[in-house]
Amino acid sequence: MPNWDYTLFDAVQLMIPVLCSFLSIAVVIIYLFLYKNLRMKIYLGGFLMSLGALFYVFFESLVIICGWTGALATGRIFHFTGQLSALYFLFSMPLFARSLVKEDSLPGKVSRFFSFIGLGAAVIITAAALIKPPLFISLTEKVTYGYITPGDFARGAEGVLYSLRDSVLGIYLLSLIIISIYALFLNKGDLKTLLIVVGTIWAALSAVDDLMFFHFRRNFFLTAFRFSRFSVGLSGMNFIILIALLSDYIRTQDRLVDVHEKLLVTHNRLLSSEKKYRKLAEGVDSAVFSLNSDFYITNYNQKARQFFSLKNENLKKTLPDLLRRSSDAAADGIKSSINIGQQIIQENLLQLSRDKGTVSFHSTLDDPHTKEPEEFAFHIEYHESEEGEAEYICRAEKMKANRLIRAIEKESLQLSIENYIIAIDDVTTRLTTALNKYMDQGSVLMIKLGLQELIINAIEHGNLNISFDEKTKAMEEKRYLDFIRERQKDPRYRDRTVRIDYRLSSNRVQYRICDEGEGFHLDNTMKKVGDTVDKDLLGHGRGINMAKILFDKMEYNNKGNQVLIVKEFS
Repeated sequence: MPNWDYTLFDAVQLMIPVLCSFLSIAVVIIYLFLYKNLRMKIYLGGFLMSLGALFYVFFESLVIICGWTGALATGRIFHFTGQLSALYFLFSMPLFARSLVKEDSLPGKVSRFFSFIGLGAAVIITAAALIKPPLFISLTEKVTYGYITPGDFARGAEGVLYSLRDSVLGIYLLSLIIISIYALFLNKGDLKTLLIVVGTIWAALSAVDDLMFFHFRRNFFLTAFRFSRFSVGLSGMNFIILIALLSDYIRTQDRLVDVHEKLLVTHNRLLSSEKKYRKLAEGVDSAVFSLNSDFYITNYNQKARQFFSLKNENLKKTLPDLLRRSSDAAADGIKSSINIGQQIIQENLLQLSRDKGTVSFHSTLDDPHTKEPEEFAFHIEYHESEEGEAEYICRAEKMKANRLIRAIEKESLQLSIENYIIAIDDVTTRLTTALNKYMDQGSVLMIKLGLQELIINAIEHGNLNISFDEKTKAMEEKRYLDFIRERQKDPRYRDRTVRIDYRLSSNRVQYRICDEGEGFHLDNTMKKVGDTVDKDLLGHGRGINMAKILFDKMEYNNKGNQVLIVKEFS
């Protein structure tokens, strides 16, 4: 070993490996913190790359120390181990490069391919080096080039795998520079990407300088430098890239703080708006529901709770369930009218689902306190949530007699309606509204039910020529609405109408209902229907009997396609 002249300059340069090691440790810790908190691939790539640099710099520092202290055999082990750790830059560098661009872009796909190839090459060279170290770095033979510094005494002779690693590493460094410059172009020259480009170029130049020294025994820069130039280059690259990512992280945090403050202001405004609209909803004299796409009740206001005696368990009910009156509480004579009400509701909801607009209908329910029947007007409007899901807003109001009704002395009206059940509700509401001047609300509702029965008979059994047995079968098969629609489209029946003559005076109201059907024999039909209804407990077929009870006079013409009903005011 030559007699080296240890100068102050040499002592100062021994501090460089120590500084690079501490810098690498700090970089690794910061990358780990960033990745743990943000789970971004760019921080994972930086962590792996800085971890490889830490091992490389650390072992290179030990090589220098062993060379100066004369622990040559130990130094060669450190040299061997440190250079093996540098192999894994072949995996971490392209992984980091991939995080700079879109993963599905060509550079992203190339980087992914390079990362897997590099990892495979690193594993293979590691296995070969462990089996036969001289192919990579000898643990017994010293370096073949001349001694420049005392640290060179602790280095082993490099083999063919070492040269192969350097060649591939040079290619990977060049690809990282190219992708960084490409990312700089995509990001329109932002500071983060610019610093990454500077860092990678710095590492590449230090690697070239080390390679030039190894192969040609000369340097282009750092000529008086005693420590591994590539170690300094890697430390500098990781530090510069970390500064770039930290500055971007800080800017991102500042933007997040601004966004958070804006969201907080928006949130407070929404809370204020929610309170205001909740007060509006609670303050109106209408029951308000929100319904999901299957018409289940999702929310309701105080009036809805009051009108319909709603509780939390009602949120498991659909709107038709809520509006369905108990058949046990209903008299036999009005059971079929309950079915008509449900039929009208179902028709409206089907139309609402199909047209995504607005529907209105009326329904009669028992008051939860007085148990007396109350008629409500329902208005349902379709809405679509931000997620694209259907929802409905339903408003229900109690029907009240207005000033115009109280002013009516006489009224006469002629109506002609098509064969749509959905229209019956509007028609019968119009034809019975003025009765509130002369009758209590419960009696008016019963007149309306009887009128609905006779109109629907005119449509179904008259104009659409549906027999009692056909209706029974369709209802048993739960396809009655579809069956009705088929008849409504039939060319033989689709143009038929039901005509209604309405007359109101101070002592009575009368309705004449006429259809365009073939008619029927009242007594024979009623006997047959009555026997079947009682025997099979059917939910339809009682309409005419109910009308006989409700009205003071009911007369059919000889053909059976026209009926006159009269109600006297006592």
